[in-house]
Amino acid sequence: MSRASLREKADRASVFRSRTLVCVVENPKYINNLTGIIRTAEALSVGKVYIIDDGRLKLPKDWQNMREDPKLLNLSASGIKWLYVKKFSSTAECLQYLAKKNFINVGTSSHPIGKKNVPLSEGKYIQHHLAVWFGNETRGLSQEALDACDFCIQIPMYGIIESMNLSSSASIVLQYIVEKRHAYSRNKLEKRKLAKSFG
Repeated sequence: MSRASLREKADRASVFRSRTLVCVVENPKYINNLTGIIRTAEALSVGKVYIIDDGRLKLPKDWQNMREDPKLLNLSASGIKWLYVKKFSSTAECLQYLAKKNFINVGTSSHPIGKKNVPLSEGKYIQHHLAVWFGNETRGLSQEALDACDFCIQIPMYGIIESMNLSSSASIVLQYIVEKRHAYSRNKLEKRKLAKSFG
């Protein structure tokens, strides 16, 4: 694909980019899971990916350096080149940044954690600024992140295994939320058009 046609494709994709939907990944253990999430988020036109990295993954600090890293480009199928990624050194730093931008936080959990747990199909995802949190492969989300979330999403599972791979669960959750937000936007647009036609 030529540079011009690639830019044209990127411009078309930007129309669908949900800039007020952010995916947050808290201290992932495996680079393949993280880059898989970035690939999925870009394909679904999620606005941004925020990474909380305690230094284990040795990621470049700046997105410009990430998007030029051959390993990250290859593992994310070039998703990291087209989707803005911001790195934070702590959960507190990320939460403060999101609070300044008026984001609502929702988490994900494979196990019931009380009244805050909501099946994926029952959650409300049309908040204007929404940050969806995914936790570490072993520990899940930290208590600090859970406390900041309005509720936690749980993917209903019916098999013997009670958890999913981090990248797989992120794909399911993000695809569902993106569809819900697009449907809500289309509905609003149709209502506006209807109101104008009667106005």
